Amino acid sequence: MAHVLCENMVGCKTHFVGNRTIPCEAPDCESCNSGIAWRWHGYVAIVIDATQEIAIFECTARSAAAFGDYYERYRTTRGCHFKAQRLTARPNGRVMIQCKPSDLAKVNLPNSPDVQRCLCHIWNISPQQVETNDRKPRPPFPDLTIDRSQPETLPTIREPIADVINMHGPPDHEGNHRNRKH
Repeated sequence: MAHVLCENMVGCKTHFVGNRTIPCEAPDCESCNSGIAWRWHGYVAIVIDATQEIAIFECTARSAAAFGDYYERYRTTRGCHFKAQRLTARPNGRVMIQCKPSDLAKVNLPNSPDVQRCLCHIWNISPQQVETNDRKPRPPFPDLTIDRSQPETLPTIREPIADVINMHGPPDHEGNHRNRKH
């Protein structure tokens, strides 16, 4: 179980290429042009209850719906206490997320890291490639929050998966994070 630290989810279209998730760079995306389908992934900063480790939690659009519902009800995801578990023993089985509010008067949550900047670091993208002067996103982050008005992203889901990406371990020489949790 974990608590969400950030105010809202960061999300973008991604591709699974070379055994890792990378952002879609549409409209001139090499993966799209190669016929590799995109999938939307959402990311939240979390603190893991058992270890107090701060991490980035990744989930598919289907699993992220629980965070979207929580946000609609409470107008923030910060303080959301959640449990994520696979419905089957398969390593890529569907993930179910259960959310509930925390009594923030009793829970001392650390400040949230900047999820978008963490993703830029993980994906070796300059933050300047993402941000413009008016703070509107441009590729590779086509949308930075859960947009419930665009349900066309949901039917593209195939096999939902969720990972916790540890922010404490820098990538190795191939760009892989040594401390990745599954």
